[in-house]
Amino acid sequence: MKRAVWLLGILAILAFHSVDGRACTCDLPLLNRTPKQQVNQARKHARAVFSGTVLSIDEATYSERVTFKIEGFWKGTLSKEVVVVTSRGGGDCGYRFEVGESYLVYAYGVNEASLGTNICQRTAPLSADAGDLKLLGKPKRQVP
Repeated sequence: MKRAVWLLGILAILAFHSVDGRACTCDLPLLNRTPKQQVNQARKHARAVFSGTVLSIDEATYSERVTFKIEGFWKGTLSKEVVVVTSRGGGDCGYRFEVGESYLVYAYGVNEASLGTNICQRTAPLSADAGDLKLLGKPKRQVP
């Protein structure tokens, strides 16, 4: 009897204990599409696509504001610097950027002043992403 009461107590604690569980869930890549079709679809769904170098990262509680110096862009109307928000990582889809590194960024958002990205986008270091650069072609404009 004591064992049953003890077990019910444990179950009650578990039932009423709330756990803040955030997990990252990305759509699977469209494997029946060519790389060019995948890049074109990613560009179509992005608010902005650009290459740039990380100048700074400002950390907040649940997110990071990453400031980029824009080198070129394929979509959007961007100034010489842009801020992109991402989650802090650790299971919540946040993309981990490093200051001084260059990236190809596929960003989403309501406008160019409010951009975000995560690991579910095609965002990647420039050094590892020659394939997307080749498929995207020349940028609309190189930023001096």
